[in-house]
Amino acid sequence: MNLVYKTVVGMIIVGACCLQAQAERERRVPTHADAALVLAKYSGLFDRYVKSDATLTQCVAFLNTHGIYFGLMEVVNGTGFTSNDCARVMGQVELVMNGEAEFTVGKVKLPKGIDSWEDFCILNGVEYVQGYEAIIRIANPAGVIND
Repeated sequence: MNLVYKTVVGMIIVGACCLQAQAERERRVPTHADAALVLAKYSGLFDRYVKSDATLTQCVAFLNTHGIYFGLMEVVNGTGFTSNDCARVMGQVELVMNGEAEFTVGKVKLPKGIDSWEDFCILNGVEYVQGYEAIIRIANPAGVIND
């Protein structure tokens, strides 16, 4: 291979890496508001209880009423929704749906003997990482959720 060919190929590879890095930086992190809307309206779990035109306030109120906790400040301030948050929420949903939820101050609490919501999800086959990726897909590109 000649030097020009190697240089061009190298530049193409570097350019592709830069574009990939830029695309990942531009990918919007979902907020607690995004997650509440996705869970209540688009997950298919609560279709019988939450109308398709429900507002963010109605979605958060519904979830909180059932112990699936979304904090007011996190929702209002647009705080990023992390995979750890997703593990908590999906773990709370699992316990509520199975009728095994125990509550503390209106929130579903982590069962005794479990160190974290991530551990709970892993032990119980709750695929919170896939759930988090789905929330990211629905919330991206930015502006898909406009409630």
